[in-house]
Amino acid sequence: MKHTEKKKTILITGTNRGLGLSLTKEFLRHGFIVFAGVYKLTTQGSEIQKMKDNENLHIIEMDVKDTSSVEKAAECVGSLTQSLDVLINNAGILCKESYYRKSNTIFDELDIDSMMDSYDVNALGAVRVANAFSHLLMKGEDKLLINISSDAACLTIGSTDWFGYRMSKAAMNMAGSLIHNEYVKHGGRVWQIHPGWMQTYMHGEKADNAVHSSDFAAEHIYKLVMESESQKSESLQFTDIHGRPMPW
Repeated sequence: MKHTEKKKTILITGTNRGLGLSLTKEFLRHGFIVFAGVYKLTTQGSEIQKMKDNENLHIIEMDVKDTSSVEKAAECVGSLTQSLDVLINNAGILCKESYYRKSNTIFDELDIDSMMDSYDVNALGAVRVANAFSHLLMKGEDKLLINISSDAACLTIGSTDWFGYRMSKAAMNMAGSLIHNEYVKHGGRVWQIHPGWMQTYMHGEKADNAVHSSDFAAEHIYKLVMESESQKSESLQFTDIHGRPMPW
């Protein structure tokens, strides 16, 4: 009887567009079973919905800001698979005061409510997802959690603006450290990855002058994941998409 190799499984949040969508395409292209978390399922004309006939793709509604939504998503994924090999916390938002290149400092009017939204999605959203899906991840082979972080979280960057986004990503890095300290006891690993400045719509308009596309970032993140199979490093990592260490 011919042995059939088990397909690897991955959960990716924030797949409606941008990096999440590119990651979905990249891992599908390489034969992964992808559970794609989307904010809302009602956007029928979206690109992710056009891919729904792919037998390896499962589109899962998940609002990472809503604990019950994340828990329902975990139940749904759990009914479709017994394990996850990789989990990518990609869902994130930019603080509204940072849209269209606004750069408010401590001397300017600051939108605290908007900052709370960023923290709730970027930091606590990652925690909600890890909390709900860790039991499936620890049953997988790779046991790899990737949090899409940012160089904006670096304490040494010397910036004076973007309070909500920078603080929320720094909090996400701390969450990654706390999760990692527990995961290693069970053979799991956590990576924080800075995807670089991408040609996406995070600022409310497309950053055409950005360094690279989301497809380019997704391709290199996939390569890092595949290289990790042979490395199996137990250390907490914060790197760029090329695997180069980032300053905390």
